[in-house]
Amino acid sequence: MRKSAARCLFVLSMVLVSVALVACGSSPQSTGTPSEQAGEQASFTPSLDTATKCSISVVGKYDNFEALEAEFDKFNAYYPDVVLSYTKLDDYNNLVSTALSSETAPDVFFAYDYMLESDSYDALFGYAENLSDPALNIDLSCVRPSLLCKDKAGACPMAPIFSTTAGILVNEDLFKKEGISIPTTYEELLTACDAFNKAGYPTPILCFNEASSYGNLVGDLMYADASKDPKMVEKLNTLDSSAGEYMRPVLEKVSNIMKQGCINLKVCNELEDGYNALILRFFEGDIPMALCSADTASGTAKRESQSEAFTAHPFTYALYPLTLADEGAYLLDKTSVQFSVNKESKNLDMANEFMRFLVSKQELNDIARAKRLLTVTPDLAYDGMYAPFSTIDSNRVISTHEVGLSDDATIQYRVAAYQVANGVASVDEAIAGFGTYEL
Repeated sequence: MRKSAARCLFVLSMVLVSVALVACGSSPQSTGTPSEQAGEQASFTPSLDTATKCSISVVGKYDNFEALEAEFDKFNAYYPDVVLSYTKLDDYNNLVSTALSSETAPDVFFAYDYMLESDSYDALFGYAENLSDPALNIDLSCVRPSLLCKDKAGACPMAPIFSTTAGILVNEDLFKKEGISIPTTYEELLTACDAFNKAGYPTPILCFNEASSYGNLVGDLMYADASKDPKMVEKLNTLDSSAGEYMRPVLEKVSNIMKQGCINLKVCNELEDGYNALILRFFEGDIPMALCSADTASGTAKRESQSEAFTAHPFTYALYPLTLADEGAYLLDKTSVQFSVNKESKNLDMANEFMRFLVSKQELNDIARAKRLLTVTPDLAYDGMYAPFSTIDSNRVISTHEVGLSDDATIQYRVAAYQVANGVASVDEAIAGFGTYEL
């Protein structure tokens, strides 16, 4: 539930880098402060009676959500008698539809692109308000068009709140200490890993050794290949047995990475999870790189003080692009969390009003900064954590939503990569299994 309104909002100091995301249809970023940027748009004006008394609940997957609770406080400046709360729902994917049909149904809930692809979530989207309905006056134009997800009828059942990408946490101090260049291409990655192995480090790259995590390793090359070939996307999405051959270039590089000793699975298998445990192991200070997504990297600041090793011997780190591409990295631009409004909400007007408040450049930028994730607005900025991504040219930014690979198709890559990395299957055997893999 929501904690006291006195909760402090952790605001990350932003080092803004001007980036033109032509591929995403965005404009160059403003270099002003957040408050100055807010002046570029009309301020929020309440459309309901500000004396309204009601409760609005949000459910999702996060253990806690201080960044959202800070938005609750700001919304309460307009509607002081609206009680807002956030609750984590255990086993979210399996239970959210049931929760929506209960007497205590949430007013707002997390949703994801992949849910639209599966009949299993038809009931969930049966409750979702069409946020693109002009009558709601929700400004979806402040979201990068490449991130907007529509159903078959053209409606927007969810609005993006954060965007994310894949990469590697890099201990910059170790690279400086050993005189090794941070890799920007596949060959440079192999060279760096070889140097760290010779220097005696436990593993050049730390990863959580489960199939789902291998999307962070193979994602950029998988999407880069698919973005150039619509027929490839079609065959992969239909799980055509012959489409397994598309995985060969990716799997061969995964196989080579393992042969070159880039990932020591003995070290990786000691991790209990790919979030808290991975971050704390990275903070021990003897790991050059840790494979993860921005969603995981966003949790590093909170855990610095939880690590005795990092507290005693802090070091500089950032999230860098990781690529298996010979010509250099891509930036995968994809949604992280999206919000849907329960159209059966007992306080539907206020739930939509909160979404109208939240889906604005100012609030979306603010909540992304607080959560340490990437904004979904055209003002895509990179702070100290994400600054390395600012060097990627706009023509190497790939919207995963626009490429259109289904979740089932990406699962084939992730599981196949896991099997090859763990020696469960050869490259040929993993390719032969295409279409049969499940997470």
